[in-house]
Amino acid sequence: NTQNSYKYYWFLSIIEICNQKEIKEISFDEIILKIISKLWFPVNYFKLSFGKIDQCSKHIRQIQKNYQLKDNINEKDLYEFLIESKDSEFLLKIINELTRYVPYRFIRPWFTEQTRGLKDGLVNSRILEVQNESAPYKININLKTIKINQEWIEWIKINYTLIKSYTLFELTKYLEKENPNITNLSKKLEKPDARKLTIPKKHWKQFIIENPHCIDVFQKKPLIEIENLNLDHFLPWSFLTHDLIWNLHPIDKSINSSKSNFIPKKSYFQQFFDLQYNFCNYLLKNNINKPLEDYYKLFNCSNEELNNLQIDQFKSKMDEFYLPQYEIAKNMGFKNNWSLNQL
Repeated sequence: NTQNSYKYYWFLSIIEICNQKEIKEISFDEIILKIISKLWFPVNYFKLSFGKIDQCSKHIRQIQKNYQLKDNINEKDLYEFLIESKDSEFLLKIINELTRYVPYRFIRPWFTEQTRGLKDGLVNSRILEVQNESAPYKININLKTIKINQEWIEWIKINYTLIKSYTLFELTKYLEKENPNITNLSKKLEKPDARKLTIPKKHWKQFIIENPHCIDVFQKKPLIEIENLNLDHFLPWSFLTHDLIWNLHPIDKSINSSKSNFIPKKSYFQQFFDLQYNFCNYLLKNNINKPLEDYYKLFNCSNEELNNLQIDQFKSKMDEFYLPQYEIAKNMGFKNNWSLNQL
């Protein structure tokens, strides 16, 4: 029964520390910096919303701005950086704010009778008075630490994978309410695995051999002239989190690096749709069935219906999907209106 995501990350951080170390006492600092490291990708890279009353994501964006850190910094590297910087006035203030309530409110259900009806400002002190070994941990307010109950440590170590999976499952359900239009939420809780584009790249290379004069999306030159071929996710992977072929297209590697996870200008949409139409027809003509399944699902159509689509019908269907997705991504905070002229 939680009103924000913070308790999930508090628990995830505690169980991870307990599982990794032989330790009973954990400092507030260590838990908070672990939480920040875990929230970094969902907040900065995937742009998820954690609710109107959430303060943690606000602080994470402040940390990124203050230290000029990358959206996709590795969790381990970020944690080590935060540990080194934890005595700074900037981080100390954030740590103090984030530990004002959650250490106490997380264990409040074990002391419901003792805290029922209390004014909010009296709950923390009451929990300190009545806390005992029944709860997962006891708070040492002077040292700003929590001491984990030995039985809980043993339970966590034995059941760590199950506990973590269940907590992430509940966190995903919470986030679904705050991000109703966002797909693949479960993939956006942690840093993504390395993406494999070998097979799509093979199909696009063969397409270029057979259609060398088709024009690329951004440079508007024949595909055969692309010197250092790469595949770009037209709408950022960090938004869609998939490698389906209808969102991919050939691009020069240097341009792909510059575009990063920006959303391109709407003026590029029609050229992208043209190229996708030609590529889809190439797949149909050569009976390359596996990648065609991506189009069947996108358009909710059969092979015969896809074969019969004229270019204007194909582009209209692409438009129906891409324009709403463009607005959703923009509203989430993805940088938009990228163009080649910005290089």
